[in-house]
Amino acid sequence: MGEVRTPVSIVCVYNNPAVLESCLATSVKAGPGASPQTEVIPVDNVSNAFASAGAALNHGARMARNEVVVFVHQDVYLHSLPALEAAAATLLADQAIGVLGAVGVDHRGEVIGAVRDRVVPLGRSTSVPVDVDSLDEVLFMVTRSQVLREPLSESPDLAWHAYAVEYCLRMRASGRRAAAVDVPLTHNSMTTNLARLDVAHRSVGRTYASLMPVRTTCGIVAGEHGAGTTSWPVRRARGARTFWGESARARRVTRSLRGVPQDRDHARGRARQVVLADIRLLVDDVARLAGSSSIRVIDPSRDGTVGEAEGLERNGLAFSAATLRWPGVVAAVAATTPDRLLLVSGLRPEEIAPLAATATGPYVVGLARDTGLWLLLGPDPAALAPLWSRPRNRPFFVG
Repeated sequence: MGEVRTPVSIVCVYNNPAVLESCLATSVKAGPGASPQTEVIPVDNVSNAFASAGAALNHGARMARNEVVVFVHQDVYLHSLPALEAAAATLLADQAIGVLGAVGVDHRGEVIGAVRDRVVPLGRSTSVPVDVDSLDEVLFMVTRSQVLREPLSESPDLAWHAYAVEYCLRMRASGRRAAAVDVPLTHNSMTTNLARLDVAHRSVGRTYASLMPVRTTCGIVAGEHGAGTTSWPVRRARGARTFWGESARARRVTRSLRGVPQDRDHARGRARQVVLADIRLLVDDVARLAGSSSIRVIDPSRDGTVGEAEGLERNGLAFSAATLRWPGVVAAVAATTPDRLLLVSGLRPEEIAPLAATATGPYVVGLARDTGLWLLLGPDPAALAPLWSRPRNRPFFVG
């Protein structure tokens, strides 16, 4: 995207001022010097003045001074305002793009756009817009002139879900593109709200039947009946394939860890078995069981780009996240002590054993299909065992 940039109007509807301040507001305050004309328009919905996200965001868009309006969640930390402005310039330069976002899903089901979802990096990185079925609501942008002419849906069926999905389908139905491009961010989400998601999916499925099925970050919309049309035997078969695929990966990683020290296992010369778990959903429980006062998350840079998000919170604990070059990752692992919780995510299989060998204390290795390999350091693994005690958390092989 080069150095071409354009100032943007960031519109956010919020219902928790503390979350807004610690995430979005803090990140924007950290970079105003490089982006003096970019503005933030917070839309207060603490008292439920707006019945839908569309209504609140349309209200904010009408107050925007800049030609590109960026709709963003309150719990997003933006790592680079210049990168956001560069994406906006790309939108203005290509009139075929009707809506551009930070992360979406293409027709094959691949997640496009590199972001950090809570504690793990997700998505295929792309510096140029890539067409997608739909975009996630976490961050997407349109021109101000367009959204005033074609506002976001305020339908009660789409109250707080799928309004970006609907807008993408509306653009695609009119011959315009829905696309994703890298906008570096951390989505510091605390919960996953699925209430009435099925209603939203049925609504867009019914309205845009000719474009079905459509893939979203919250599942596949198959038609007017939404994402819940897959039969139980099919879901069970898919679940079994996922389990066997994760187990096969875990076996390869376990073999690579043989001989790598791990406290009491060191004497027996064997590595602890890899657990199958989505660490995004468990990291807060990890901190609670470990009695940690902070959560530190790092992942290795794949393109040389580094970034840091500090001053965040999760359940009252200090939370920081960083993308580091490999020497920085190794140094962080070597410096970890039992009183500090460090999670290294976004790892490749060949990186696990060398990194684990650097650890000076206990560690846990885990993986999940959607979030990849991770290495957890600091807490006593025995204290965390209840978090992955179900049969589904154990690979099908032994040792």
